[in-house]
Amino acid sequence: MTSGRSSGVSSRQGSRIAESLSEAGLVERSDAVYNGHTTYFIEPAARDLDFALLMAGDMLSPFIGEEEIDPNSDAFSQWLMNLAYEDY
Repeated sequence: MTSGRSSGVSSRQGSRIAESLSEAGLVERSDAVYNGHTTYFIEPAARDLDFALLMAGDMLSPFIGEEEIDPNSDAFSQWLMNLAYEDY
């Protein structure tokens, strides 16, 4: 965990930033105690994600996963073709 001082942001500034992000619905803040001090636990707000950008037709992008991508593979070529034809 890094302190606000090392980032050049004061506690007051950090609190205002967190409050603004919370009001915008981007983060959720909950009360917490850290090293005996009252503070906030901040985490990203849950939201619906649009996975359409990962799709070409009904095929999921081959870039999803842990394996390396072979640009000469049939799966990659097929995904690119589906992506190209989707625009027409």
